Amino acid sequence: QWPFHRDVESIRDRQDWDHEIEVIQTVPFPKENWRFHLDPKREGHRKKWFLPAFDDAKWKTIAIEQAWQKAGYDYTGVSWYRRTIAMPAKPDGKVNAVEICFDGVDESTWVWVNGVYVGEHDIGPNGWNRPFYLDVTKEVRWGAENQVTVRAMNTAHAGGIWKPVRFETLR
Repeated sequence: QWPFHRDVESIRDRQDWDHEIEVIQTVPFPKENWRFHLDPKREGHRKKWFLPAFDDAKWKTIAIEQAWQKAGYDYTGVSWYRRTIAMPAKPDGKVNAVEICFDGVDESTWVWVNGVYVGEHDIGPNGWNRPFYLDVTKEVRWGAENQVTVRAMNTAHAGGIWKPVRFETLR
């Protein structure tokens, strides 16, 4: 385990949660203008590419909701995505959780929000088309910019964030 690692469980998967879950706010992530960088040495986490202050100005830009191969990267391995996402003000009423929701990342993923590791999706090559949710309730900043970093590892075929991503506020 890496020092930043922690186990995170979606409120949707908690066995002790016996209340109905209602999505009261959805913040879709922009498709365009993600910062993107290949990491063939798998060293980005050691170089702390997930920190908000990390300078990614020399990285390429890419659109999500497509495999990185469709963007012209003939590559199998680890890559990184970074994007700042504006979060609206906290909705009125009780908020039970905020989750970052990925509809598909090929294939293994580590995620940070505002420099804090919030979890992973790593079930091997079969995870490429499985949606997943990570609790970011403590990390999200309401009414502010939020820096999201995704490390994606692909071992075969296409790779990357190939389906939509969003924040969902749950009550």
